[in-house]
Amino acid sequence: MTFFLPAGMILDNIKDLTEKIGEVRAFYEQRDMLRLKEGITDMEEIIFELAVFLERLSCQPLIYIGKGKTEEVIRRLDWALTFIEEGDAAEIIRQHQELQSG
Repeated sequence: MTFFLPAGMILDNIKDLTEKIGEVRAFYEQRDMLRLKEGITDMEEIIFELAVFLERLSCQPLIYIGKGKTEEVIRRLDWALTFIEEGDAAEIIRQHQELQSG
């Protein structure tokens, strides 16, 4: 089990908002006030759901901008967490230093 959450859901909500803004702009230009109001309500719901999702997280989302695909980075982080949880941190650091010194 992983504790890492890919940011795909957040990106999907942003894409939904981008599409909805285009629709709302068209409704405004057409002076279609009923559909404009519905579009604004839809955007409010998307924003509210995203805000609730982010508020329920126990920490701030972390965005990794280094090399590697998301799945690969998550696998590495899961491995590192498991490795550290199973061992004594001081012992792991000592072993790492021994490996580096040759």
